[in-house]
Parts: sequence; C-alpha cells; structure tokens
Amino acid sequence: MELRHLRYFVAVGDLLNFRKAAESLSISRPALSKQIKDLESEIGVRLLERDTVSVSLTKAGEIFLEDARDLLARSQKAIDRATQAQAGRVGKLRIASVGVIATDFLPATLQDFHKRFPDADVSFVEMQPQEELDALDRGTIDVGFAYGSDPVQQADKELLRVIRSQFGIALSRHHPLASQEGISLADIKHETLLCFGNGPRTHRDEVQRFISEQGYPIPKIRSLDGFDGLVTLVAANQGISMFPHVLDLTSQGIVNRPILANSPFEFQMWAVWNRDSPSQLVRHFIELLKKSV
Repeated sequence: MELRHLRYFVAVGDLLNFRKAAESLSISRPALSKQIKDLESEIGVRLLERDTVSVSLTKAGEIFLEDARDLLARSQKAIDRATQAQAGRVGKLRIASVGVIATDFLPATLQDFHKRFPDADVSFVEMQPQEELDALDRGTIDVGFAYGSDPVQQADKELLRVIRSQFGIALSRHHPLASQEGISLADIKHETLLCFGNGPRTHRDEVQRFISEQGYPIPKIRSLDGFDGLVTLVAANQGISMFPHVLDLTSQGIVNRPILANSPFEFQMWAVWNRDSPSQLVRHFIELLKKSV
C-alpha cells in the first residue's frame, strides 16, 4: 500500500463520487476505480459499496477513511519538517556550555535565534574545554569553544573569535594587593595561583606559559576542575587567579587588576564547528553569533 492509495481513497470517501474524485485527482475514472480495488484487495477489506448510480462507505470504510486522513496529515507533517530541517529551521542544536564567560555574547545570540527559529531545540552540554574538539569529532555537540591565539590546527574545523580581552590578576577585594592599580608577577611569587583545568590548552597551561615567557618562576599552582569552585576560592581569599577583564565578578567580591608585564597576556575564545557540518541550523546560529561579537 502506498500513500497514493490513501489519497485516492480519501478523495472518493469525501466526495462519494468516482467521477468528481477522479477529476480532483487529475486521473481517469477507470484508473481510480482500479486503484481502489487494488487497495481493498491488498488489505482484505471492502471499503466501499458501489453500484451504477451511487457510492457509499462500508462501516470498515468509515473507520479506514478517518485513519487514512490522519496518516496523510502525518506524512505531510513529516515532509514539511524534513523540508524545514534541510532549510535549517527545525532540529536540534547542541552547544558546549562555557559558563559565565559567555554572558557577554551568548544570551543576545540565543534570544535572536529563538525569535527566528522558534521550533529549533537548543540544548547545552556540560563538558571540560579540552573535551570539546573530541565531542565535535564524535558528533555529540554541534558548536564548541576553544581558547588561545591559535586553538585549532585542523582543516576540518571552522573558527569565529567571540572574545578578545586582556588577562588581569583576580583576587578578593580583601586581599592586600587589591588596593594596587596594577600588580606585577613579582608581587605574586609567594601567592597560591588558582587555575582551571590541568593539561594542554587549559587555563593552567596558558598561565604557566605566560609567566615563564616573562622570565619569572612559576608560583604555587592549584588546579580545579570546576570554574565555580575557582571563583568561590578566589572570593574567599584562598588564592588568586588570572581572569580576562571581560569577566566581571565584582558582585562576588572579586577585583581584577591589570598585570604589569613586558607584554600583555591576552585571552581569546573561539566558537568552533565542523567545516562540513550537515546542519544548516549551525550555519544560522553562527551567522547570528557574528552579529553579537
């Protein structure tokens, strides 16, 4: 049984007239009559009572007509959704969560995205920054984020810089250094430096590289897995950190002072997605993101 059989039967069932139904379908009356007979033969149920002057539905035909209408409506809905998905208007968009650092650009983008594509399903996936490129390769996220001046050396990835900001020394407002206009690396040599992550291309890796390039010894470093925990410890004066100035945490009792160094310590964050992404929805999201950054 094919969808055309259902369309033919619904036309006859609605009009109860083979001639009018055939005209509405742009086929001949004999061809329509054969298609209905083929349908009845295939399902093994008599759907219509017909003679030379009239057509009526059997009891089984009445039930089948109702279900056939429903099936045709659902099939059309499936076609419409597939068409919209291909155009990037419906579907799922999975974004790696980057926490509070994204408040500078992401809320406005998502608000605009929802207005334009209200039927799209946007979800956030919690993961560590160093996991995101692998997640893109596996297809478990559609858009991730990477850090550094040249974060991705992969031809199959595309990048959009979303944040560019200088790092500062982040510390509790109660810390003795908080009153200084700027803080040198020599000033923090005896401090506990709190960093996020542990490994290549992490906050800790970038901080260590910067201090070494400036010719200073690495102070005591404590790595944390969660950014929220790092912020809490800095606010509680249990250590200091280096945060980009774009990250405003004054409401949590944290000040961010400029670093007095020979060269600036720059923070860059990039949106990353697969170059050959099959999702037009990703393309729509990136285009809106470009307008926010």
